[in-house]
Amino acid sequence: MGGRLEEKVAIITGATSGIGRATAILFAREGARLALAGRRENLGKELVNTIKSNDGKAVFIKTDVTIKNDIKNLVETTINIYKKIDILVNNAGIVRMFNFIEMDEIKDFDEVFNTNVKSCFLLCKEILPYMLEQKKGVIINVGSVAGEVGVPKLTSYSASKGAIRQFTKSLAVEYAKFGIRVNAVIPGATRTSMIPEGKDFEKFVLTHQPMGKIASSEEIAPAILFLASDEASFCTGSLLIIDGGETSI
Repeated sequence: MGGRLEEKVAIITGATSGIGRATAILFAREGARLALAGRRENLGKELVNTIKSNDGKAVFIKTDVTIKNDIKNLVETTINIYKKIDILVNNAGIVRMFNFIEMDEIKDFDEVFNTNVKSCFLLCKEILPYMLEQKKGVIINVGSVAGEVGVPKLTSYSASKGAIRQFTKSLAVEYAKFGIRVNAVIPGATRTSMIPEGKDFEKFVLTHQPMGKIASSEEIAPAILFLASDEASFCTGSLLIIDGGETSI
């Protein structure tokens, strides 16, 4: 019996850890053929070996999503290997946490926007022509509740995720008539390497968290799987919030 993504080809950025890694493992289990993108080659190869040891199909393509030629290579290599692209998961992201007045324009603003927002723009520009030719495709952007509510010391990150919110909605409206669905998953605080270290941040999160915990990556990945699957065939321009009630306060 086939999985929910049987024979679908998916590109996942930021695939070597956290939500990207959990999504890759789940997609492979559901039958997807994967092109995994990230900067850390050792972790990428380890993930491919993990997937293949469970009879999954995956390749790792070393990619810095802030470099246009890397993105072009990622898409072209995926097409050369698999002949199509059905799903794009824009998951790569970074965070900078500082008092606003201490933030550096290049390191703490430009780098955040280049990684979190411009990479989505460039990837969609490269991939949409293939999806238009196929007359179908799915794009899933990974946002954050920080783009829904104000978070102190995360100004650049929050602004970048707010941009992803509107990028998703606008792209969805523009391409809905062409059979291309564009949605976003909006996680609350999730225990990944991006979470700032220290008890103070965790205490801050938990005081705004009705369920009283920080999510695991494995709790976010199923939402991405749903949006990627045919079960979400009438779903586009949606923001699927997975935050344990944080934005309901």
